[in-house]
Amino acid sequence: MFKRLFSFPGLVGLLVVVGAAGIIYKNRVLQVPLLPDHERGVWLVEARVSYTAQGKPVKVRLAMPGVGWDNAQQGHQVSLENYGFKREIENGQAVGMWSAREPKGRELIYYRVLVEEGSERFIFPHPRAEGVPEVVPSGAKGSREVALSALSEVARQKSADDETYVQQVQQIIAEKPTDGQFSFLQRYYEKNFPVKWEQKLAIDLLGQGGIAARACFGVRLIEERGSHKPVNLIEYYDRNEKVWRVVMPGGDSMENIVVWTRSETMLEVYGGKDSEVNFTAIKERAPAGAADRMANAPWWVATISALPVSERAPFRYAALIPLGVLAVVLLRNLVGLVTLGTFMPVLLGLAFLELPMAAAFIMLLSMLFGGLMFRAVLSKFNLLVVPRVAACVVIVTIFMMGVSLLSYKLGAVDGLRVTVFPMIVLAWTIERMSLIWDEEGAVSAIMQIAGSLVAAVASYLMMKIQLAQYWVEFFPEILLILLAIILLLGRYTGYRLSELFRFRNAAEMEL
Repeated sequence: MFKRLFSFPGLVGLLVVVGAAGIIYKNRVLQVPLLPDHERGVWLVEARVSYTAQGKPVKVRLAMPGVGWDNAQQGHQVSLENYGFKREIENGQAVGMWSAREPKGRELIYYRVLVEEGSERFIFPHPRAEGVPEVVPSGAKGSREVALSALSEVARQKSADDETYVQQVQQIIAEKPTDGQFSFLQRYYEKNFPVKWEQKLAIDLLGQGGIAARACFGVRLIEERGSHKPVNLIEYYDRNEKVWRVVMPGGDSMENIVVWTRSETMLEVYGGKDSEVNFTAIKERAPAGAADRMANAPWWVATISALPVSERAPFRYAALIPLGVLAVVLLRNLVGLVTLGTFMPVLLGLAFLELPMAAAFIMLLSMLFGGLMFRAVLSKFNLLVVPRVAACVVIVTIFMMGVSLLSYKLGAVDGLRVTVFPMIVLAWTIERMSLIWDEEGAVSAIMQIAGSLVAAVASYLMMKIQLAQYWVEFFPEILLILLAIILLLGRYTGYRLSELFRFRNAAEMEL
């Protein structure tokens, strides 16, 4: 029995059965849908607190979502089990408190909030105020009071009501005029409030104009931003509508930004140092309940959804690589396409996921052409292989920097992301193309690089499929089935499509 099981058909069958069983279990028991719900997704927002413990009792205080997020599914994760956790309400604001007796070294604490997109709590409401809030004075004296009064008067003269006054304050902060008053205030607030000087200055200017204002913090719901600092926001009291309104200090758009907390302080660590908090937001493709069950599932059925959100992005890309590899295997073994290696097209396909296809092709071809020209110069010096490849790496780096600078000057944003191309792979590609050019001729070299580009596009298209991305993330067992398919393709010894085309004349002669 064991001999049959570990035979080639037995191994292929075992992979298919185990993969299918895992998929069925998740679908039936954990109720993870087989198809993604594009109409109603889920955002997973994670706060990542890091600090350096000094071997003494530590308390970590993190402001948390309160009003508008009360019905959200919430959970917390800590890196170690010796933390206590309690969620409290202080002055109407939710606060999370972590405590530990004697932590040492660099510590990480994660707190997650899972929210369904499209729900009312996702559109943060403007809470109505109970009575007219008191305007808190800035406490400025001397030169700072004079400068605040001067800028406040400028904003008042150019405004007609509270709303336009706030807009004028935002415009002043955004334009940063070079007059003496603003320059003096900027230096003062940058020195005393280095992280949130614009937020503090806006609040004081609004208070100078008789408008109640306070600090609050938001989170960007943009996956491409990755890990980012909390967004400094201000909240001012609209005396006409009798509600609090949230805006950016410099008047930037509030699109894709939600308020995380209305607390004056985001993070406080007692007993530690070098503390900071970063946020990561990703859009889950599974419903809220299914994503929560997956995160708490046993390890043998868990997916990358059990990982911290800030660490999940690299694994999302890594899980797509087998799809690209399958595309390359199909093109090489069934179609007969000639490529420069197997992984080079897959890695280029991953790079195409980060860039528009047209821009990616232009940048890639320009770097290959420039590298080949430089490699032709190196061939005259009779260098050894390793120094020659190292020189190609250096020149590819220089080309990447040049493309980025040129793109910046021309206003092309896509060129700034040229670093997504794998540098070492490009250097080896240039080296191999040069050798093939010398040994087999220009036609063979061009055909192989063309085949590699075709394979890269095929890998990109395979990895770009939304359903495929959903399956490899929430049903990684499908990779076992992909492995079985690749093993079967490895046994294929028949004609390739390119060979049928090449030998078509011989077939006609036999007829």
